Amino acid sequence: MSDTRRLPALDSIVQDLCYTFRTLRRDAGFTTFAVLIVGLGIGASATVFSVVDTLLLRPLPFHEPERLVWLANHDTSGLSGQTTQVGHLLDLRELNRSFSDLAGYFAFYGVGDNLLIGQGEPERLSGVPVTGNFFQVLGVQPQIGRLFTAEECKWHGPKAVLLSHGLWARRFGSDPAIAGRKLTINDDPVTVAGVLPASFDLASVFAPGSRFDLYFPFPLSAETNRQGNTMAIIGRLKPGVTIGSARAELKTLAGQIMRAHPERNDFEGKITPLAEHVSGRIRPALLVLAGAVGVVMLIVCANLSNLLLARTATRQKEIAIRTALGAGRGRLIRQMLTEGVALSCCGAILGVILAAGGTHILASLEAIGIPLLGSVRTDATVLAFCLMAAVLTGVVFGLAPALQVPANTLHDALKDTARGSTAGKGRNWIRSALVVSEIAFACVLLVGAGLLVRSFLRVLDVDLGFHPERAAAVRVDPDSSYSTQAQLNAYIDDVLLRVRAVPGIAAAGLTDALPLGRNRSWGAPAKGQVYP
Repeated sequence: MSDTRRLPALDSIVQDLCYTFRTLRRDAGFTTFAVLIVGLGIGASATVFSVVDTLLLRPLPFHEPERLVWLANHDTSGLSGQTTQVGHLLDLRELNRSFSDLAGYFAFYGVGDNLLIGQGEPERLSGVPVTGNFFQVLGVQPQIGRLFTAEECKWHGPKAVLLSHGLWARRFGSDPAIAGRKLTINDDPVTVAGVLPASFDLASVFAPGSRFDLYFPFPLSAETNRQGNTMAIIGRLKPGVTIGSARAELKTLAGQIMRAHPERNDFEGKITPLAEHVSGRIRPALLVLAGAVGVVMLIVCANLSNLLLARTATRQKEIAIRTALGAGRGRLIRQMLTEGVALSCCGAILGVILAAGGTHILASLEAIGIPLLGSVRTDATVLAFCLMAAVLTGVVFGLAPALQVPANTLHDALKDTARGSTAGKGRNWIRSALVVSEIAFACVLLVGAGLLVRSFLRVLDVDLGFHPERAAAVRVDPDSSYSTQAQLNAYIDDVLLRVRAVPGIAAAGLTDALPLGRNRSWGAPAKGQVYP
């Protein structure tokens, strides 16, 4: 009995869809324009949603990321304020009761500091030293080979390296027998311990805009402790331990450790959920961007509602005749909503294509320091968002024309448009309201865009203290054959002479740190001045 009742309803829906596509095909100009508007709106919305979903909604790509926290030294910005001395890390490991483990990486790694020779052309690679338990704390296992051994994590222990998946695929052709092979890095033989999985990208989380090719073991020893604040620390909370209780314990331990070791650097200890540390700073900007895209979608809905209202006005005789032939008001409203949803779904297909291209472009932008940007994709979640946006958009912009379907007779409908007008008075106020809302939303976007452009121009106008125009940098490292300072000086003088002799070179100089390139924020003291 229930099946027989469903069949007429299903047949009715199929009839509405067939009629919808016939009418849209007849009015190809209107259909094309409507699909383009919806496609652009949904494409922009889906692209922004992809970024928001990756950075704010999804968990970090680690095992049980909700238990991972960031341990900073002070609240101050800069590496020296965020990092901690090795001795403090070792004491925290031993004394705490809130963490299942603590790990860290050497925060003052250099970009391109590692020279790989052999295996083809020499290549400069970026590597970061990590503690021996770093990958275990994150819950990351190598795709090939093993992690670092205890011996390799000692001072002057056997040299070993873990390769990133990208370097392994690009430089070594995804050789499955790479584990155990010897590589020559910085003139030293180094054993390849293993290869990390493609899903692991430490730089995108902790150093967006950078790329890590290699991972070395960092020894936690008296020698590294003397280097000062160098360790960026992460911790994994024990099951059931809250952030609040861990903060209270860390505050107590910080005071206890400082009293026991006054010779060390200061340590305060600030705990932040790792997800908040990674994306907390850009959360307001992303929410504002999402709000702006939402306003764009409201403008799209208002614009298309106006178009459908105008189109409905030209179809009043058709609608009135269908009413006279027995079509109920509910059936006519459903037909109008079906047309709106069909239009928006066609636009959503275009929107998905635009979103896929937009996310691909965003993911390939290496010059933008946004965490996890490289992992932004158009996946099943984004497709579901597009489908939901299409249905909601179709209902919203199809609702106003649907509610204007006349419930009167053919005579009343014809009388409403008898003098050549395109719409009755009952529809004028709705169209006026839609126009007013479009202008209001557009003004909001225009003012916001103007403020953004003004802020951007002010940022571009900041004096950098140097002129990067027409400047280039080339890294030069003398090898171990230049053993004395005199030999190094002669080598450097020769390099400068050769560079200055190149046609087109106006000037050449030498430095150990490019502007904004390294941690050089201590300043230069003046003779005779007293500083706090």
